[in-house]
Amino acid sequence: MNMNKSKKSMTKIGKYLREVSVVVIGVAITVSIGLWVNNSNIKKDQKQYLDAIILELKENAENFEYYAMGLQKSVGYSNYINSHDERSLNKDSIQYYAYGEFGWGNSNPVTLYSEDAFEMFKSSGAMRQVNDKKLLLSIWKVYHLMKQTQNYIDNQLQYKNTEGIRERQMIDDGKQIVVRQKWFYVNKNPYFMKLSCESATEFIRETILELEKTKKVK
Repeated sequence: MNMNKSKKSMTKIGKYLREVSVVVIGVAITVSIGLWVNNSNIKKDQKQYLDAIILELKENAENFEYYAMGLQKSVGYSNYINSHDERSLNKDSIQYYAYGEFGWGNSNPVTLYSEDAFEMFKSSGAMRQVNDKKLLLSIWKVYHLMKQTQNYIDNQLQYKNTEGIRERQMIDDGKQIVVRQKWFYVNKNPYFMKLSCESATEFIRETILELEKTKKVK
């Protein structure tokens, strides 16, 4: 009698343990699948943001390169007035360097880079999940450099604009000016602006190669 009860109890316990095992295994599988799906979604989000940043960096590199190439005309004017005595400067040559987007008198503001993709990445949860800190540092560095270069160009254009206002006032006062925007160009500011944009272009493209390499590894 007791033997039968004992067998029945053992049977119930065994059945209970099997049921519990099935539940535990089911929960474990569900959690594992959930984690896998979540991790897969995070990687997918990271890839999308990374693709957007690479595209944005490529456009920014083109902007800096275009501006550096355009500045060659301003560099030419700077070289011209620095290599000639003021009395021997040709009026037609000075006029030649005056025209166009990069003429000596143009001080219009210019936007050389955008950071919309980077801002989206920073505000997303995907950025916090990136384990490659070297990758993150590279992205931060390139955007910091672009901002610094933009600020430098802005300051130079502001200086050029201020010189232009001062010069126009002198002309209004009846003073004859041969070398236009003299102090801005004598100090070779266009050359340093061009060099700054070229350096930014090179650094951006190096970063793009690094990011694309990271994508391939993944």
